[in-house]
Amino acid sequence: MRDEVRTVEAFYNAPVGTDTGRLLGRHLLAAWPELAGQRLLGIGHAAPFLPLWDARTSLAVSARLGLSGAALGLHQRYGRECVVSETALPFPDLSFDRVLMIHALETSHAGGELLRAVWRVLRDDGKLLLVVPNRRGVWALSDTTPFGQGRPFSQRQLWRQLAQCMFHVERSGTALYPPPFPSLHRRKVGDLLERAGSAVLPACGGVVIVEAVKDLWGGLPLTRESVRAQPARQVVGAG
Repeated sequence: MRDEVRTVEAFYNAPVGTDTGRLLGRHLLAAWPELAGQRLLGIGHAAPFLPLWDARTSLAVSARLGLSGAALGLHQRYGRECVVSETALPFPDLSFDRVLMIHALETSHAGGELLRAVWRVLRDDGKLLLVVPNRRGVWALSDTTPFGQGRPFSQRQLWRQLAQCMFHVERSGTALYPPPFPSLHRRKVGDLLERAGSAVLPACGGVVIVEAVKDLWGGLPLTRESVRAQPARQVVGAG
């Protein structure tokens, strides 16, 4: 885990990481442009991105997974940062409006339990924004970056994992098209490649970004009364 921390810290302190944070931050802020008065939890290594919403949220907390307190003190990047277990988040039920997960699920040894813990602390009308390495992207092949650590996901694999943990995907896509080479991460070049990649190879970005909500019906016992109470769901493409 400490090696993973050093990889992440070294990456975001380097020019490639700075530009990567800028490109990803643009996508994250587009997904959640307004969080006024809301409570935000960042899980994994979300500290580089939480400042995007500092002026908007009522509270933003960075929760790192499975680190010692000493390691956190050495690498702390965000004012409100804590160490948590991936299977037992130390927050009350329904305590956050938004949860951002980045550099978390792909390296977790208990991904399903982590997502269920997120389900518990997220409000019923809350949302999860999840960023993972894309199995089809070149970033998953670069083990010198945090996106080359752990298990990459295709979009379908991520949808299935979320569905198993009672989340419903609302939006899904890819981002981070410039390969992890310093010469391609100058601002103008990076912006051009990001626009071109999303237009030409929309499934091959370096990361998958998914926005999901809690599937409350999935958490209810199936009884005759609950079946009658459920509204009909439209099937896309049905005749």
